[in-house]
Amino acid sequence: MIDRITSSQNLKSLFAFFVLLFTFSIQAQQKPAVAKAGAVSISKEEFTKRFELSPHPRPDKNFDSTQIKKDFLKTLIAEKLLAQEAVKNGFDKTKEFTDSYSFMRDFYLRDMLYTKEVKSKIASPDSELSVGKERIRRTINTKFIFSTDEAEIVGIANSIKNGASFDSILATRPEKDEQKNAAEVTFGTMHKKMEDAIFSLAPEQVTPVIELKEGWYICKVYSVSIKNSLDDKDIRKVKRVVEEREENKIYQEFYKNFFKGIVVNADRKLFNSLYEAIDVFLKGNKSTLIPNKGKFTIYETEITKIRKLLAEKDLAATFIKFEKNPVTLNGFLDYMNLAGFDFLRTESGYIKRRLNSYISTYIQNQIVAREALKRGYDKLPEVTDDMNIWKDNYLSNLMMKQNFKAQAVSDEEAYSFFSKNSGIIPKPDEVKFTKIVSDDLDVIQKVLEGAEKGEDFSKMKKIYSKTENALEEEKYYPLNQQGDLWKALGSMKIGEIYGPLKLEDGFAVIKLVDKREGKKEQIESFEEAKPQLKGILQTKKMYKELENTTAKLAVDKNIQINEKVLQSIKVNMLNIIVYRRFGFGGQQLAVPYAPNFSSWFEKYEELKKSLSL
Repeated sequence: MIDRITSSQNLKSLFAFFVLLFTFSIQAQQKPAVAKAGAVSISKEEFTKRFELSPHPRPDKNFDSTQIKKDFLKTLIAEKLLAQEAVKNGFDKTKEFTDSYSFMRDFYLRDMLYTKEVKSKIASPDSELSVGKERIRRTINTKFIFSTDEAEIVGIANSIKNGASFDSILATRPEKDEQKNAAEVTFGTMHKKMEDAIFSLAPEQVTPVIELKEGWYICKVYSVSIKNSLDDKDIRKVKRVVEEREENKIYQEFYKNFFKGIVVNADRKLFNSLYEAIDVFLKGNKSTLIPNKGKFTIYETEITKIRKLLAEKDLAATFIKFEKNPVTLNGFLDYMNLAGFDFLRTESGYIKRRLNSYISTYIQNQIVAREALKRGYDKLPEVTDDMNIWKDNYLSNLMMKQNFKAQAVSDEEAYSFFSKNSGIIPKPDEVKFTKIVSDDLDVIQKVLEGAEKGEDFSKMKKIYSKTENALEEEKYYPLNQQGDLWKALGSMKIGEIYGPLKLEDGFAVIKLVDKREGKKEQIESFEEAKPQLKGILQTKKMYKELENTTAKLAVDKNIQINEKVLQSIKVNMLNIIVYRRFGFGGQQLAVPYAPNFSSWFEKYEELKKSLSL
């Protein structure tokens, strides 16, 4: 199930509201474990959470839910085993791990501070609920006149008071173009200040001047329709709107008090150096930048190129001047690698302003996260339970990456393979696929919902995708490549749609267009074939070694699977994306993605049998 989130009107430019999709207290030592791997166990609650918040590829329409559950459990066991081995090998001390872990932990720390200071203090006053129930019965048709000039709007208001026609004045103004018809509004569809003014009027009456953050308004009521009774949906909406408004009020008060007197600056000289490097990069790469709904986003690949444009001494210098643990320019670029940098336009003046805003938000988020850390929120179960899941996932992925790099293939091995096959080289299986890519998880959600309804994938791609390569679907790609994309494609059937996948350029939903067996190619020269041969053998060795390593770890850690507990778990089989939005802003997948890796279990059973265990 996907929770739909609507942020408060006057917070939309600052932070999204806190939404916790599911609340679990994962205390495995007190609850039945579905599996154990050494000192680590997988509780029923953790399994359910990971399963229901993750997408699961299905072989066909008549899928076996029991088998999918078993394979997913084996995948989680492998993740735990490999994570323990990664710690043993010191991977938890590497920069790659600590950067990723700290980046994700800050989301949960900020979220917990928001819960303590804002969310936990929300109440629904009876008086506000009564007003809401009365207002939601009414639907009002209205139009507005808007200005960013207070003197102008006051002059218009005086003219209307003296008998001038609201409609005649509106007809001369640019905002008339977006109001060909009067807007229908009801409780909760506008800023409370404007709502209070409009709902106090009868038809043909005009509000006084209403000041909001963006400027000044005058509204006219044209008609009012009234419902005779309220249904459950209306009651739920009233409660939600009242709570959101209370949340906004509490948040604004907290924000004002919390940040009062706090000053943290960025070094101006380094700011200019970073801005100039970004500006140079963008000017030289305009043709390669592809907007998504008018927004550009750059990630690690581009940030790495920008980093190379900066002097080493600047990279090592303090950029964000926190009193304790200041952040170097290098450290800030590490953050940009993970968070990405988004912008609407590429002209120099705009980029400078956008970078300034981006840094201000970073500083605010860091202040909040550091406060939560100072309060010890990193030790609360609500934070540690989730972060342990992310930690194991990060570490297991590092083990897999290390395993691949470690698979050296000698010239002798490659030549032996070449000779054995008489110079006929089996190429890897190939796939033809298409994908919809977006930085916005709301867009990915719409795509997956559309796919569930049977909407045409190509049409959705034209509407939603930030990249649209017309030749993409015509090309076959070999399946011997690394990464979640290729793992997913290898397990899919033709016509199947799957997602989400986190790719370098955003989140993706993929559709397998075709799959064919790899061709056999006659190669005359060994030297010509050597790089290709080594790639084939390295991939084979990697998968074999990974399965063997996991199987051995399973024996060493004496893994145990509680079939009874597994069978008792009732899970939602919806194959859709679920994500979480955090207090003080930001959104991430609700749980880390774990592609199916259950093939090791067969090796484990063989090894266990050979050892008579």
